[in-house]
Amino acid sequence: MISLEQLTVEFGGSPLFDNIGFLINHKDKIALVGKNGAGKTTLLKLIAGKQNPTRGNIVMPSDLTIGYLPQHMIHNEGTTVMQEAEKAFEHITKIQSDIERYANEMVTRTDYDSEGYLQLIEKHSRASEHFQIINPGNFQAEIEKTLIGLGFLRKDFDRPCSEFSGGWRMRIELAKILLQDPDVLLLDEPTNHLDIESIQWLESFLINSGSAV
Repeated sequence: MISLEQLTVEFGGSPLFDNIGFLINHKDKIALVGKNGAGKTTLLKLIAGKQNPTRGNIVMPSDLTIGYLPQHMIHNEGTTVMQEAEKAFEHITKIQSDIERYANEMVTRTDYDSEGYLQLIEKHSRASEHFQIINPGNFQAEIEKTLIGLGFLRKDFDRPCSEFSGGWRMRIELAKILLQDPDVLLLDEPTNHLDIESIQWLESFLINSGSAV
């Protein structure tokens, strides 16, 4: 699924990695263990496409989806916990919005025999078919289950993200990534800000996940 080939990374002429290579296969569960400065974060950034190697290649399918949780990140402002988590399903809500917009336009227009109206019907049909293929189900329930699993209370869902500490906001970001259900999860020390109950929930989630981790 992902092939790292003869990968070399140098900083100021000093090698961090030298000609390394390995495969990440479907549903692999891989742990990176090493002392500070060994290059664990750099390796994740390379796979995520956030950094380029000095030499070598990373080969993966063009349609592969990757969810990357960095150690440090810039958090979004102006949203509630629920609104931020819902961003994991932005592609679904956009399709829903398009379907509603096409349907409303079909109701208000009267040029039924025009080329434009026929194109509108076709757009509505394609969007509806796409929505059925995705089969989103009740993603609101998935969001709630994931947020609660990571330690949030239902009363927290409508609170602004800005009211939470950096550690709790990292949990929101982790929830978004898990909800996107990518082919590969790259998690850089994801348990740093989790309590025992949330760590146990995350472990169970990852064990049963269809993603490579």
